[in-house]
Order: sequence, then C-alpha cells, then structure tokens
Amino acid sequence: MKEIIKYLYYIMGFPHLVCYLYYRKKIKEIDADLMVWTNGHTGSRAFLGQLSKMEFRTLFYFRIPFIIRHILKSILPRVGTCYLQSNSIAGGMKIHHGWSSIILAETIGSNFQFYQNVTVGHGKGGIPSIGDNVIIYTGAVVVGGIKIGNNVRIAANTVVRHDVPDNTLVYGNPCTFMLGDMKDRGK
Repeated sequence: MKEIIKYLYYIMGFPHLVCYLYYRKKIKEIDADLMVWTNGHTGSRAFLGQLSKMEFRTLFYFRIPFIIRHILKSILPRVGTCYLQSNSIAGGMKIHHGWSSIILAETIGSNFQFYQNVTVGHGKGGIPSIGDNVIIYTGAVVVGGIKIGNNVRIAANTVVRHDVPDNTLVYGNPCTFMLGDMKDRGK
C-alpha cells in the first residue's frame, strides 16, 4: 500500500517536478529549502520525496510565480491555514506543522523555522524583520516594526513586541531575554 501511495505522488507530482527542475536554476532558495528538508540532498528524487508533506508544498508554492502556484495547488494542496508573505525570504526555511500560522514580515533571513499556530505580523510601527537562524516555537506571537536578530530562539507562547538582539533565547509573556550563544542550541 505504501508503494502505491508513493507512486501516486510521483504521478501527481510530475508537473511539480517539471516546475522544480525549471525554477531551481532561477530561484536558488528552492534548493536551499530542499537541503534543509532532506539533510543536505537536492535533485529530483529528494524533491519528489518531500511532495507528500503539505508544509513543504506550501513553501515551494510561495517560491514560484503566482499563476504556476495556483495551477499546482489544484493538483496537490498546500496547508490551508499557513500564510507566508514577505518582501524577501532567504533560503533554508522549514515549516514544522504549519497549521494556523501567519508569517507576515518585512524580511526573513536564512534558515528560518517555525511551528504551528505562530503569528508574525502587524503591530505598533509596522511589521517585523527577522534575521538568520531564527526558530519560533508553537503559539508564539511576534508583532510590530521590530528587528529579531540572528541566532534567536523564541519559546512557545511567547509574545514579542520589542527588538531582540543576536544570540538570544526569548520566553514568556511579557517576553524575557536570555543572552548567550544560541547558534548551536535547539537543532
């Protein structure tokens, strides 16, 4: 039965594969994302292996042009309640259980990850800018025209309305900062 489902995804994924092979040269972030999802692998086999994951498809659809995105969504849907909007999202993004998440940011750096029920968006002074290597855990809220630094972890159910410096763990409501080297933690 597993084999049948796998081959069904290969058949339904053929238009996706064609788009991947075409756009991976033009949009470098696609392969950077795929490497995060597959522990460093890229190419057709790695891409087809990820198509069964709605969160991966949601991210892939964000990267490709609008018209193509809507055609492919009719074949294999994305996570219906996960919304991504930003002027710039660098490569290496990963969505863990993206249900009920809204990510609206000015810019998002490389290797950004988030879990379910996360809100990033409008607040006092605009929308946030997010640095590299940031992870936002379940239920966190990040709002306002703030800057989230590099190597930041935002704990579950934390509300962030102020700038966060590099190498910081943020937790609680109101948020509390724990400064330190977060680069190697929480991987």
